[in-house]
Amino acid sequence: MFSLYLECDEQEAEILSAELWEEGASGIQEDSLPGSRCQLRAWFEDASGLLKRFSGFQPRIEQDPDIDWEAASRQAWQPFEVGRRFYLAPEWDENPTPRGRLRLTIHPGQALGTGAHPATQLCLEAMEQHVRAGDTVLDVGAGSGILTAGAHLLGARWAVGCDVDAESVLIARNNLMADAVPPLVFAGSTRALRTQSVSIVVANINAVTHESLASEYARISRHALILSGFPDRHASRVVAALRPFGFSAAHTLTSNEWICLVLCNVENS
Repeated sequence: MFSLYLECDEQEAEILSAELWEEGASGIQEDSLPGSRCQLRAWFEDASGLLKRFSGFQPRIEQDPDIDWEAASRQAWQPFEVGRRFYLAPEWDENPTPRGRLRLTIHPGQALGTGAHPATQLCLEAMEQHVRAGDTVLDVGAGSGILTAGAHLLGARWAVGCDVDAESVLIARNNLMADAVPPLVFAGSTRALRTQSVSIVVANINAVTHESLASEYARISRHALILSGFPDRHASRVVAALRPFGFSAAHTLTSNEWICLVLCNVENS
């Protein structure tokens, strides 16, 4: 792989980038320089003719070192512990699971939900405190299926995921099957479930979506909601949206600016 470095005025950068793509660049990086100028770095498999082609832009070519990107990616994803019970490990990790922990396999590079985001970790921590053996759990916005798998490991009688994105559903199903977890994930919304059909709803999505689904959460959940995916400044909005349906905040977990709310049904608590 070769890197071609060019310098140009800022107003030329867009046209020059288009020309680089036409020449077969596999990627382009733009960096600002003093005096309203910028540097473009473009990657090519073959550097032949590039110095002549872009001679008007102070071209410079460097050969990049060969990198085993798969090995580098695997090295970047190390197993880690979440909460008191979970041990999140990439699918290729062969280290033994620490005593007393539940091994939750993650699949880096496939949709969201690798467990690296604080909101995902907060959901897992809340689940380990509130999901009990025999519970039924719905994971709204299942993504990669990580929370569905987590509920299964905690002993849920069944855990189902739903997502409006069909590609995410396919990824989640494949992940769950690879991990020997029942691939109970469907493409669709909460409207597909019967009233009070689950013990707990867990959802790691934005505050606006939580607000719009408040009545549905209340309709299908008998006991509790575990909601994250938004910064703590939006927590009051989510709580206010659920209050008319008999749910109130019973527990909160925070990590930096992120928050996870555990809301319980007052009548059924």
